[in-house]
Amino acid sequence: MAITNEDIVALASAFHDASMVKKSTAAEMAEFFLYPESRIFVLHGGDLTLQANYEIHQKLVDEIHWTVGTWDITPLSDHPERARAQGIVYWQGRHVDQADGALLKCYVGEDWVVERVPSGELKFVIYVNSFHRFLPDAAPIEIR
Repeated sequence: MAITNEDIVALASAFHDASMVKKSTAAEMAEFFLYPESRIFVLHGGDLTLQANYEIHQKLVDEIHWTVGTWDITPLSDHPERARAQGIVYWQGRHVDQADGALLKCYVGEDWVVERVPSGELKFVIYVNSFHRFLPDAAPIEIR
């Protein structure tokens, strides 16, 4: 069964909802990854542990995200079933401690290798943020 755009959109939505809406712990976020001690590789800065990613999202409220366009999906192997997914996600949220309501507004380049495990679900093998492009009027946030 080939990994489809719908599979990737479902994985992206579930992962981002877990981090932004449910505010899942690092241990809960690790369930989305194939390997223990996984991290998010940030090409333009320090890599993020899942705990660091959790801490970033604790600083924000009213977060939303959506995929911009479609994902570019490249099949990599059949056994195990793996694919590379590249796309752009829009990310928005308000800082919890900013009374002025300033919004973080950012486009994030996502570049993943995913694998379908025997249960049928997809897991991240490699998770890369290739860029964070903040809109000119965006509230700042440190990605570390």
